[in-house]
Amino acid sequence: MNDARDLEQAADPSDGGSLDPRAAARLLEQTGREARRQFDPSPALLTALMGAAILVAYGALWHSVLGQHPYTGPSLGVIALVYVTVAVTSAVAVRVHQRATAGVTGPSTSQRRVEGIALLVSIIGGSPVLQGALREYGASAAIVYGVIPAAAPLVIIGTTVLGIAASKSDWPSFGAALAVVAGGVAAFFVGPIDAWLVAGISLFVGVVGYAAATTWQNRAASRA
Repeated sequence: MNDARDLEQAADPSDGGSLDPRAAARLLEQTGREARRQFDPSPALLTALMGAAILVAYGALWHSVLGQHPYTGPSLGVIALVYVTVAVTSAVAVRVHQRATAGVTGPSTSQRRVEGIALLVSIIGGSPVLQGALREYGASAAIVYGVIPAAAPLVIIGTTVLGIAASKSDWPSFGAALAVVAGGVAAFFVGPIDAWLVAGISLFVGVVGYAAATTWQNRAASRA
């Protein structure tokens, strides 16, 4: 309804109903903002729920290693729960993103593919490689199955996201990644047990903070 009124106002009656270029540009910009708000590939509520699911999963990891002495690592059942949680939340996020960007082509699509490859490389070549190397050199279970898997992915993947977000001036993503990296750094120094709890809290703060920042950003753009 508002777009229709804006379109009528943009027409210049003295020029046979032609569209004023400046008014048309304003209308196009407003329509783009509305489209981004309505079809955001990471809706705030979904993002917040994903953050809560991640916090629960990491809380389960932390609880499974409480009191271990010597440290042996999380139980296989809890690890399976975490993998299922990550798989489900990732599948939901990808599905929403695909639905929101259906039919979109051009340079932005190619850029997203490159970003996805960069993230995949950081995931595959990060913590698993470090764990394998440390185990080969006789590192303790507290390092191989505690500190490294809890803290390293947050720092490795978080810094990758930091670079991508900074290059695009995507400040909500930049802030979320910064919180995750800070949590990963802290997790390196709190021991193999509490590292899981610190990692889960930092991921939760980053994801929920991102949801809040994007909601505020979209509302500010709508009011502008």
